[in-house]
Amino acid sequence: MQPEKRPPRPPNAFILYRRAKQPAILAAHRNLTNAEISRYISNCWRNETDEERLAWERYADQKKLEHMQAYPNYVYRPNKNKGKNEKRRQARKSAVATFSSQDTT
Repeated sequence: MQPEKRPPRPPNAFILYRRAKQPAILAAHRNLTNAEISRYISNCWRNETDEERLAWERYADQKKLEHMQAYPNYVYRPNKNKGKNEKRRQARKSAVATFSSQDTT
């Protein structure tokens, strides 16, 4: 038996903007990586006029209302994987300790 999937977060204005702009940029520049596309779109977002940004904010508000209707009991609860991060820190510490002990011998 699988646990019930958590509902997605409602998209904010930038996420909606990115979804709208990415296909055109990808069609024009097929060789760009996803990271490069993100950087390009974030620069475009920063350079947008206040009116354009406000239009996207309104669209995000509309999507948020739709989300509230679709998921009336939704509450944002971030997934705190402290165990995972702690394992990562311990692995780094042991790797540094191993490296420094090998360096002195």
